[in-house]
Amino acid sequence: MSMALLVVALYLLTRGLKESEEGNVLANIYQEIWDADQSGNGLEPLVAGAVGNEQRGFVRLGAASSADADFKVLADVSLPAPKQTTYDLVRALFDNYALSERDPETETPEEREEVHDLLDAVIDTPPMQVARRFIERATGTSVSSQRWYATLLELWFRRFSQGGDPDLSGFEHVFVGEQQQRVVQGYHFWYKYWLDDGLARQIDRNLFPALRDDRIQYLRSEASEGQEVFPHSVTIAYRWDAPDYERKAVRPLVKKKGGFFVGCSVEGLLALGAVRAHLGARAPKEALIGGARYDLKMFRSEDQKNIRTFYPVFLGPVEGGDDGQAGGDSTQPVVTSGSVRIVAALVNPMGDDEGSESVTFVNTGRERVDLNGWRLLDKAKKHYTIGDVRLAPGQAFTQVLPRNTAQLSNKGGEIRLVDGAGSTIHIVSYSKAQASRQGETVVF
Repeated sequence: MSMALLVVALYLLTRGLKESEEGNVLANIYQEIWDADQSGNGLEPLVAGAVGNEQRGFVRLGAASSADADFKVLADVSLPAPKQTTYDLVRALFDNYALSERDPETETPEEREEVHDLLDAVIDTPPMQVARRFIERATGTSVSSQRWYATLLELWFRRFSQGGDPDLSGFEHVFVGEQQQRVVQGYHFWYKYWLDDGLARQIDRNLFPALRDDRIQYLRSEASEGQEVFPHSVTIAYRWDAPDYERKAVRPLVKKKGGFFVGCSVEGLLALGAVRAHLGARAPKEALIGGARYDLKMFRSEDQKNIRTFYPVFLGPVEGGDDGQAGGDSTQPVVTSGSVRIVAALVNPMGDDEGSESVTFVNTGRERVDLNGWRLLDKAKKHYTIGDVRLAPGQAFTQVLPRNTAQLSNKGGEIRLVDGAGSTIHIVSYSKAQASRQGETVVF
């Protein structure tokens, strides 16, 4: 068996078994879900001042100012019409819930139908397909569309009682926000925050016409050191004039410290949370997304069947990775759907690394793929241009990286496969610890 085929066999075996936590991080399911979401209805997160692509859609952060109460954390949002559907469907759910955690919920048939409309629309979207395949591999079971639908319904929407609160749900807590005395509980969805920060009447559907459009008062940044250069998440403090639809009243609430991913669609966030919450999948607690590390906080109901809350905590840049601005590029690459996947790399060969490092990829599709003119890029954007290589369906190829081309840093880094048109087809990352094992092939 050739080295390339051996690596592919190892790759498939690794993906088919329950992996160790380090192996799960290596597979980096959360980055895969994020990339799939960006190919679907997700919007590109941008740092302040960066130029966005309006056709693709983007969320540009503001340049934080703790002195300005009118400061917009999400300064500019471009949501293209083709991506609007699931945002409209999730917005229809925002006014369906009682504000206080202590209040019982009464679900009307119309509200129940709105939940099913949303799930019907997102069930087969790109991030959902990635999440579903991961759970199938991790559990060794087949997950039908009906079973996946039921899993999402149970994890996110099924009501449960806890701590004297009668009708809790993960969706309400994470996507909508709740009241606990004078404090905001949950509220970890950027799109809801953006609407409340100046466009809130789009939520109310004339149920509460007296309430003003701007219901957010920014207080301050609570970002960790270095977080500001990674636009994928924010951590802030704010006040929220929360509507109590049952009592036709406004409740001024405070979020002393809270955060959310930026630009992630509703289906993207549902998929990330479902993977993290699924007990059988045993997905890692830590995520590597956009060059940064996150602790994905997950709390479940007492019987472990439902999500109580889910949110990211920024931990810092990927060890040995860039600061989010590598090569002067302030944006993250768009990952185009493609059948060629990077499956392994010899990052730290025995002896001299230069001229001995290699990357192995496989054609997972049904059609032959011509890689002539494609490039492999390292974290510093140094590249190697692939020559006359054509991959049949299921075929693998190992590319040795010559001297003075792309280099695989032993301090951790990134490998990117780019096609002849300049579109990023696949990205993988590895840590310093993984690169330290000399002579061992890293399997993604």
